[in-house]
Amino acid sequence: MPFESRRSFPLVGAFILIYVTSWTVITSLLDPSVPYDALEALNWAYAGEFGSPKNPYFVGWVTSLGLMMEPVIPISVYWYLSHFVGVGTGMLGVWLLGNRLFGDNQIAVLSLLSLNVSGIINIDIIPYNDNYLLVTMWPYIFLFFIKAVYDNSYYWYPLAVVCGLAAMSKYSSCVFLSSMFVCTLLVPQARKAYQSATIYLAILLMFLIALPNIVWLWQHDFAAFNWVESQLTSGLNTMLPVFLVAVFYPVALVAMIIKRRGARWAGPDTPEKKLILQVFLPPVIFVLGYLLIHRGGSMTEWLEPFVVLGPVVLFCVTDFKQIQGLQSAICFYIGMACVVLLAYSLVLILNLGGAGAKNNFVSKTSADINAIWREKYNRPLKYVGGSQFSHWLTFYAPDRPRVVTPWSNKHKPNIYNASISEADVRRDGALLISSPGLSFDEATLALDLSIVPGMKLTEYQEFSFQNERGETVTVRLGFLPPE
Repeated sequence: MPFESRRSFPLVGAFILIYVTSWTVITSLLDPSVPYDALEALNWAYAGEFGSPKNPYFVGWVTSLGLMMEPVIPISVYWYLSHFVGVGTGMLGVWLLGNRLFGDNQIAVLSLLSLNVSGIINIDIIPYNDNYLLVTMWPYIFLFFIKAVYDNSYYWYPLAVVCGLAAMSKYSSCVFLSSMFVCTLLVPQARKAYQSATIYLAILLMFLIALPNIVWLWQHDFAAFNWVESQLTSGLNTMLPVFLVAVFYPVALVAMIIKRRGARWAGPDTPEKKLILQVFLPPVIFVLGYLLIHRGGSMTEWLEPFVVLGPVVLFCVTDFKQIQGLQSAICFYIGMACVVLLAYSLVLILNLGGAGAKNNFVSKTSADINAIWREKYNRPLKYVGGSQFSHWLTFYAPDRPRVVTPWSNKHKPNIYNASISEADVRRDGALLISSPGLSFDEATLALDLSIVPGMKLTEYQEFSFQNERGETVTVRLGFLPPE
């Protein structure tokens, strides 16, 4: 059987390559527009700082790589490519972790393939600018931790790098640090690490990766933490069981499949499996407990990355000695991977639920508004502002303008210009755009114009376009003319 040999890396690699290529091509061609998170990531990349109002710095840095690749790879294509390269890399990590834990390549392959029925990994991951990075790195946190404890102490170094970058992708990655630390104190084999300088140097390395963000947070009034607090309110979350089913159903499905083939539930039979459970389960219980007493925000967004480790954790409490037909289960999941991709393609092509037309107007509208500025002043559009709608021009307008919004510790704008000056705006001008169907918001206007005291909008123009539902929508354009 093709997946029975430990030397099946070329087959696993080929599957991941086909997966990454197929999903990147389909989403790039059929998705009507990138999500708003792409605009955030792009502007954080422009800022080039060691933090942002919602996330640490690695999200922006990864997007900066996309800017370097233009025009060979358009930034819109790079959005999808980076996501699925990240997911594919995470799948490879799951396979490597499965091989290390179970010593059976078929079980390792099943761990990888069982993720392909997940809409979370394949579809719901697309709108977010951070979760795909956790899917990329979390399997390697567990792999390198096991190898550092039981194989070679030098794995503390790659563990430190991966932990540091995961934490600098999203702060929720830090939940595993506490359980890993406790395990190094309680597990005898792990405790031996403190007898060598290696682990202390690795901890220092991880701290150095995080230090620039700590400084940024201090300088910016801990904006990212304030944002998280603003998303939640205290109260019993009765919908949590629904969110759990929506996220972890691939784990339940693979559990039913292997149970029908003779698998039995049993306690972990190796120290490595026990260690995986000790590191994974306490943070999950803590997160679920926290979400149970809080409402608001996107619950599935916070739970999504945990599912990438779900099959491996399940298999740590599974006895496979009596199992039969594992190869047929693998073939089933390969078939399901194709079905999920085909189903998603049809949803977009047939525009079911409006999925194939969502925000399909933003690219043309951005170009049309850009052309109005060019025709009026015969020079590139450098700065936009006035509303969240204006942010789409930073991604889709041909001149790729920056936002005019300066940073403010009081207002903590999510998208801002870290380097803008009064001289820049007076020299190049700015175009302010209202929200569709509304007049300018005075508070937003005041923040955007605060960079140029005394300068006012000199001219207004109404601009109409059709949204994805074919409705005519009007925005108001306000001009700050260049010198």
